[in-house]
Parts: sequence; C-alpha cells; structure tokens
Amino acid sequence: MHGVIADIDRIQMPIDGKTTVSDAIEYIIKKYPGINIDKKSILTAVNHEIVPLLKLLRANDIVSLFPPIGGG
Repeated sequence: MHGVIADIDRIQMPIDGKTTVSDAIEYIIKKYPGINIDKKSILTAVNHEIVPLLKLLRANDIVSLFPPIGGG
C-alpha cells in the first residue's frame, strides 16, 4: 500500500560510511510525507536479512520495510 501512496517501487538515496537503516527511513519520511512509518513497529531487512535500525548501509544495499502484521 505504501508504494501506491508514493507511486514508486524503489528509492535511491545517497549514503556515506555512517548512514544507517534509521537514516534511510528518515529520508523516506522527508521525501514522501504521505507515507506513515512508525520506526517502533516495523521490521527492517537489508539484503533479505532482518537487521536493527542502527545497521550501517553500504552502496547498493536493498532495504526492506515490513509493517506490523496482525490477525487471529
């Protein structure tokens, strides 16, 4: 659903040796304010591996964000 709000399927951003997953999320929030991302409740992955928000990013990393899932 978030891709529909932003009408995109990928975002490219500049990174340096100190850029974290949390920084990437902040970049997305600023660039696409219509996307509501709660860093406390999402699951993050880099290159298909679950990671913490403080994970450092490298060139060409793929960051994935997974919203909370509920059911019952």
